[in-house]
Amino acid sequence: MKKHFLIFLLLTIAISTFALPGKWFRDMIKYYREAYNLPCDEELIQNIENAILDASKETGIDPLLITSVIIVETEFRNVIGMHGELGMMQIKPETAEFVANLYKISTPQEGWNRILWDFKLNIKIGSYYLKYLYDKFHNITDAVKHYNGGTYKDQYAQKILAKYKEMLKVASINERNS
Repeated sequence: MKKHFLIFLLLTIAISTFALPGKWFRDMIKYYREAYNLPCDEELIQNIENAILDASKETGIDPLLITSVIIVETEFRNVIGMHGELGMMQIKPETAEFVANLYKISTPQEGWNRILWDFKLNIKIGSYYLKYLYDKFHNITDAVKHYNGGTYKDQYAQKILAKYKEMLKVASINERNS
């Protein structure tokens, strides 16, 4: 367990110090959104990046891990899942309420269905849920495995972690080239 925590801590420090999102990151968000003919104006893409960075700062979760969850879940789309999951990070309203109560986050006036169209709130709540799971299990693998409530948790975790490793490589390459 201590080994997993140390690796997570070192990765988080390395990423936050050396390979912060930037143009390459915004281009990646745009790439995913363009594939679905979704709005991709610069302001929106910057707002999505800022939402991820803000959630990362608040929770201590690596922005590239948050991004990996978003990519695997929805590829930056605000969608409704098969079991009532909402938004880019596919959070159920009852999970949002649980997380909000746990971390003293105010309930939106419109209720938790707001996380479908408010990507900033969705990313914040999803990131806090990931933080809760990491704090509970003390390692990234189990945290992302339990983020998904489905049957194929191991495969899901492998997808997230593979995407995360890919993101770390891309971030490192882009940092060296900038």
